[in-house]
Amino acid sequence: MILASYALNMGRKQKEDLPRLPHADKPRLFVMPERQLSRRVFLNTLLGGVAAIMAGAHTARAEDSLATSADGGSALIIGGTSSSECGHWASLLAPALEEELHLSPPLQLTPTTGWDGITGANLFDTQQQSAPGPVGLIVPGTAILSAMLGGPRVHFDYRRWAPVFLVAQPSVAVGRVSLHQSFRARLSGQLTRVAVSKLTGPELTTVLALDMLGLRPQPVAGHATPEAAMATLQAGQTDVIQLPLDASYPSRIATLQAAGFAPLFVNNARPDMQVHQPNLPPDLLAVLQQEHKYSQPAFLLPAWGAIAAACSLHAGLVLPALTQPDSIARWRHAAEVCANRPAIQQAAAAENQTILAGTAGTPFYETLMPEPHVLMALRRWFAQSLPRWRDATPPALLSTPPTE
Repeated sequence: MILASYALNMGRKQKEDLPRLPHADKPRLFVMPERQLSRRVFLNTLLGGVAAIMAGAHTARAEDSLATSADGGSALIIGGTSSSECGHWASLLAPALEEELHLSPPLQLTPTTGWDGITGANLFDTQQQSAPGPVGLIVPGTAILSAMLGGPRVHFDYRRWAPVFLVAQPSVAVGRVSLHQSFRARLSGQLTRVAVSKLTGPELTTVLALDMLGLRPQPVAGHATPEAAMATLQAGQTDVIQLPLDASYPSRIATLQAAGFAPLFVNNARPDMQVHQPNLPPDLLAVLQQEHKYSQPAFLLPAWGAIAAACSLHAGLVLPALTQPDSIARWRHAAEVCANRPAIQQAAAAENQTILAGTAGTPFYETLMPEPHVLMALRRWFAQSLPRWRDATPPALLSTPPTE
């Protein structure tokens, strides 16, 4: 009894020595929800404050990037030299865009080496990792053509760019060949010699078109200018050449027609390409429907449309990947306004070129991005044809780039 009484007194004493918690007299049923609610409110407030701070920092960085990269005085890379066609359009567009976008400081035009625009396109994608990166790129379609063919020099992804201002111009195939080939003519295996600047030059549009027509094209490299190509045609060294539909086309085709040559077809795969020239031959699509009604090559026709659009692109202003949507919208609106300026319209009309500004250039640029199976069909055709072409091409023309 004494031990039991002693143990009971010690337990009461220890219980009294323990600190009393707040609300100890209240049932715990009402204490726990109050504590959970206060903790939840505290955590929500803390997380909300952190999110607000991060959102504000992100907005500040986006505005700073918008001011320095998309609306500031960053570099505008030119896919070519200052005397190239891209350099010409860059000098026309830069002052107009600066005025419409209220850019300060002005754009810094950065020309690059190379005539095909690949060097400038590689530099454009590489410098995106630096801060601030270049504001945009003016690139010719020959660089995009090299990317389609999987060229070893290509280290850029044009599919991620945002088009703003495009300048395009189709071409015409001219020669002295019959587009309607008999069965005996097909079995003879006669080659059709085509004057090209290089095996991956813009004349590849005509080469693929002749291949789809069953004319067995054989590119003859080393003729980069229309005058050089015309000289080979008149000398009997080639059978077909490709001429741009520029201001000099009427005089050139008149000279060739007097010598017995005729325009064969127009390389125009886009309905939004306005061609204002009299006495033009039909488009290749119409020729294929007439000559090959039941035997259309699988996937090569959309592949031809992709490279025809690339080869007709003379200059294209694009913005880098991951550009803010509001910045893209403002640049496209400014490009639409600039396209209506008299100086810009006169420059395009002088060379019979078509301007696709703002959202009007989006369908054209989508043509440059064919489906993967179409792209693989194009590369397979090119890989199968390239060894045969190289066997008939002098080694000097394979290693030496053509001069403009």
